[in-house]
Amino acid sequence: MAKFCSQLYSSAALVLALATGCSSLSLPNITINKSPITRPVVSVQAQRNCVKVDPFAKAIDRARSAATLAQSAQSAKEWDLVTLQWLEAIASMQAVGLDNPRRAYAQKKVAEYSQNLAVARQKAASLTTQLPFTSFNNQIFDEQLRLYLSYVSAFGSPDVLIIGSSRALVGVDPQALQQALAAQGKSGLRVFNLGINGGTAQTVDLQLRQILTPDKLPRLILWADGVRAFNSGRPDRTYNSLIASAGYKRIQAGTRPSLPQSPLQTIDSCEDIPGTALSNAKTEPLLASARLVIDLEPFQTSSETTNNPVPPEPLLLTQATGTSVPQRLTTDYSSAAIDANGFLPINSRFDPNLYYQKTPRVAGRFDSDYQPFSFSGMQAVALNSIKTFAKQQKIDLVFVNLPLTDDYLDPVRQSREQQFQQSMQGQVDDGFVFINLVRQWPTQYQYFTDPSHLNRNGAAAVAKLLAANSQIPWPQPRP
Repeated sequence: MAKFCSQLYSSAALVLALATGCSSLSLPNITINKSPITRPVVSVQAQRNCVKVDPFAKAIDRARSAATLAQSAQSAKEWDLVTLQWLEAIASMQAVGLDNPRRAYAQKKVAEYSQNLAVARQKAASLTTQLPFTSFNNQIFDEQLRLYLSYVSAFGSPDVLIIGSSRALVGVDPQALQQALAAQGKSGLRVFNLGINGGTAQTVDLQLRQILTPDKLPRLILWADGVRAFNSGRPDRTYNSLIASAGYKRIQAGTRPSLPQSPLQTIDSCEDIPGTALSNAKTEPLLASARLVIDLEPFQTSSETTNNPVPPEPLLLTQATGTSVPQRLTTDYSSAAIDANGFLPINSRFDPNLYYQKTPRVAGRFDSDYQPFSFSGMQAVALNSIKTFAKQQKIDLVFVNLPLTDDYLDPVRQSREQQFQQSMQGQVDDGFVFINLVRQWPTQYQYFTDPSHLNRNGAAAVAKLLAANSQIPWPQPRP
C-alpha cells in the first residue's frame, strides 16, 4: 500500500488534516517563543497521488486501534497515543456528511468516542505527575505555575495576567475577556489566569517578583480579589507554606522555576492507501492503526476504557472559615477542571436555602478572615512592593474588587469593605487603577457559586464589565 506523508506540528493540525482528507493544509501564523512557525509543506506529488478515503471507515479503524492500545497502555506517553487515536476517530466520524445515510449513527459514535477520549486524557494526566521544577508544596500553585510556563512557551507572555486568590481563579474568565475585548476593537490580546487558593498580597508579590522571570511578565496585571487578601492580622498560611517549601529554597539559591527546553517536535502523519501496488510500508506495532479497515460493524470499547475514573478530591476555595473547617465547593471540582488559560469554571448556582444545609453560616465577627483585622503590616508592605515593581517593569496594575452577595456582606464585613475601599482609593496613581465591583450584583445569586465566589456566568459577566471599562489601560494589540 502506498504511504503519503506530511509534517504536522500538533495533534490539532493532524485532526484537521484527517477531517479534511488530503487537501493542502493551511495553518495560521502563530508565535512560539516569539519566533513565527512556518506553515507545514505538503509535497505536490503527495497531493497529486492522494486518494480520497471514507471518513466513516477511517473512524471505525481509529476507534478500534484506540481501544486496543488502551488494553496495554501504562505510561503517559502510551495514553497520549490512545488520546490521539480517539481524536482522529472523532474527527473522522464528525466528517461524515450531513446527507450521508450514516450521519445519525456517526453522531452517536462521536458522543461515545468523546467519553472515551475524556478517560484517556485523565489517564495520561494522572501519570504525568513529575514536576519539571521543585515543588512549592501546594498542588494548585504547582499545577498553575506549570500551566503558565507551558502557555508562555507556546505563545509568549500574555498581554494581560489575572492574578489573586481563588476568587480570581473562578471569578474572571480569560477567554470571555479576550472575546469581550475583541468586541471593543481590541482583538488579539492574550489573557491568562494565574489565580491560586488563599492568595494574598504577599503571595502575589512572591509570584511576580521572585518566581516569574521578567520575560514571563505581562503588559498589564489584573489583580482580582478583595479585602481578605490585605488582612495582616491573620496568619498567612498560603504564603508561609510556599516560603517553607523546597521550591522556594531553590529560588533563594538563584534558580527560578522553568520548563526543560527541547526542539520543536513534528509528527509524521502517514496515510496508508489500501489496494495499491506501491505500498511496502510496515505499521508501527504500538499504533497498529494506519491501515484502513472497511468494517461497518458497531465498535465496542472495553469496560476498562468506558468506566469512569475515581472522582478527584474537591478543590478548596478558601484558607479556612471561622471554625477552621475548610470551605469546599458545593460540587466536586479539582485542578483537572482548570482550562488552558488557567481559569476554573464553576457551574453551580448559589442558593442560600440549600447552601446552608451543608455549610455553616459564619458571621463576620467570628470569621478568621476578618478577625483580628489590620490594614497595616505585611500585606500593606507587599502591596507597596508590587506597585513599585510594576512601575519599574513598566507594567500597568489594575485591582478589581470582585462582587460579593448581600448574604455575605453583614455589618462587620461591610465595615471592613468601606475601610478597604477608602484605603485603595488613596493608593490610586498614574500606574495603579482601582475598580470597585463589590456591590455590582448583591442579590443576583445566579452569578455566584457561594456567598463570596462567582460561578462561570458571573466570571463571564465580570469579563464583559472589565472589557468595557474605560479606566483600564488595556494594551494595544500586537502588530
